[in-house]
Amino acid sequence: MAINEWWIEDPTEKYWIEITNRDDIGIDLNAPKVADSGNETWSYTLVNHVIPGDIVFHWDKKSGPGIVGYSVVKDEPFSSTVRWQSRGTYGRAKALPGKPKPEPGWRALLTGYVPLAAPITQERLRELEAKVRSVREELAAQIDGPLYFPYALSEKRPLRATQGYLVKFPRALVEVIPELDKVRELAGGPTSTTEKPGAADTPPMAGTGRLRDPIRKKAIETYAVETVKTLWEARDYEVEDVGLFQPWDITATKDGTEIHIEVKGSSVTRETVDLTDGEVRHAEGHSPTILVVVDQINITSTNECSGGRVRTWEDWLPDRDQLVPTAYRYPLPE
Repeated sequence: MAINEWWIEDPTEKYWIEITNRDDIGIDLNAPKVADSGNETWSYTLVNHVIPGDIVFHWDKKSGPGIVGYSVVKDEPFSSTVRWQSRGTYGRAKALPGKPKPEPGWRALLTGYVPLAAPITQERLRELEAKVRSVREELAAQIDGPLYFPYALSEKRPLRATQGYLVKFPRALVEVIPELDKVRELAGGPTSTTEKPGAADTPPMAGTGRLRDPIRKKAIETYAVETVKTLWEARDYEVEDVGLFQPWDITATKDGTEIHIEVKGSSVTRETVDLTDGEVRHAEGHSPTILVVVDQINITSTNECSGGRVRTWEDWLPDRDQLVPTAYRYPLPE
């Protein structure tokens, strides 16, 4: 279904909230691709719109209810199979109690779960309801289409969580909840509502835009490769960019020794990288292969790159036990 990605051009709009009663909070985001009615549901589909480095708050229906902690999106979302117990009347009528059915779904791995010292309860948010309303009204005046706002507000009932699984948590809402100041600082966001950094001066931890844009992705990849070529040329290697026709990126030759270099670039801090099967197989079959990761790259609104942190793994051989599958290739039966 078409999602109104109103946040797509703003690198500081990196917050979401999972509304759940699960016991394993902070492990992942996962939801079916369609509701029990067979129709797509925006709060499920939004799982496929997070990107690595995004921050996910967790609203636990059993604790308060309220926000009990936060996690960071580890990798790109992917198709998976989930076991989902619907909570609505329709879902309960279809599924056997305690036996959720497996079905196609969206999944995104999370990392670094941090529980809050004290939950930010629904009652606490009701104390801030005037500010929450102001945030929603300002966004509604600026944005056409759905906001996917995390809280339902009406004149008849006090503030309560939106009915849904994953919803957008606007940056402006983070700024009006004092208990989230530390999270905002860790994310590299503005320290007050008067500071709103642009793409050129956003700190590396804040990201540099929603990198689903293939042009921005290509600019970062090219910059990373050029950075590594320059480093190896400075070591008196002859270097060649072979990424278009080989399963590695750079061939470096010196004194008759040929080194293959795999390069990964990112605008955010990376503790994981995506590998293709070809890249893994090549590293297993050729020594020496070197992995170089250039992350924290700054990129402007015109896709000009600078800076970055370079980390190198010599004699790199990926451990298959450490690989996290993000998809499966299934041969169709005859």
